[in-house]
Amino acid sequence: MCTIPPAPPLPPRPPPVLSDNHSPTELTKIDSQNPSYDYSGLCEWASEQPCLWEVCIKYNLCLKSAPYRYKFNNCNSILQVGPTCGLAALSMLVKGKVTADKILNIAKLEGYSNNGEMFSCINMAKLAEKVFSLADFNNVKCYIRNGGLVSKEIIDKMLEGAVLLVPYDADCNHSPCLKNGHTAHWGIICGIIIIKDAGEFYDSCQNNIYVISRHGKSRFLAAWSLADLAKSNKNLWEFSPKRGDDGLKYILPEGGIGGKEGLRNQFLVIEGL
Repeated sequence: MCTIPPAPPLPPRPPPVLSDNHSPTELTKIDSQNPSYDYSGLCEWASEQPCLWEVCIKYNLCLKSAPYRYKFNNCNSILQVGPTCGLAALSMLVKGKVTADKILNIAKLEGYSNNGEMFSCINMAKLAEKVFSLADFNNVKCYIRNGGLVSKEIIDKMLEGAVLLVPYDADCNHSPCLKNGHTAHWGIICGIIIIKDAGEFYDSCQNNIYVISRHGKSRFLAAWSLADLAKSNKNLWEFSPKRGDDGLKYILPEGGIGGKEGLRNQFLVIEGL
């Protein structure tokens, strides 16, 4: 299990000549070698939304021109305590009106969790409904989607304002990775950026689409490839053996996290926030 690294500062100033055709990873490597340039004129399209502007600068997304399409719904950061990433995410979605501690108490009473772990999308959806009701978010619609994270339907829903709650494997920097479910983590997908017009079926050009995420292990937004997130979500096969040896008792669904009642290839769609 990776420890939470210190909160990073705003990224180094980008170099004078950048191309939006480069990947964020490639540009980040270049940035670290060019600390002497200012941010003037970069990401002007996002300047009215400081959080969005900052994450796009940090990950070098659409620095010189506006994306083809985008949508961003900010929510304030709430850091998790222990394995409560899903509960912290729910508290963020209701603007802290229901605390993560109170959500943990509900999850324990309902038999969904012992320590804050949520290894079932079905139970997470049930818990979310209770939390939205307690917060008086009466017009919110929450439902489970099996597969199709990279699909025109889901992309269109995000462009219309829907927020996703997605389980995935988190690397040491909390970005999506493929660890067979051993580092399962919950992230809020609160924004989407389609960099260029790829025609009618823009959803087929996966490296052209990035999502903005917030989660309980960082105060800062992150930007990830939607395709990478989908691959990670599909790779949640098994509960980590290391967690099984940590002395805590976890509640696992029938069939494990890779089963129909678990996490693999499933996520929550939330509309009306």
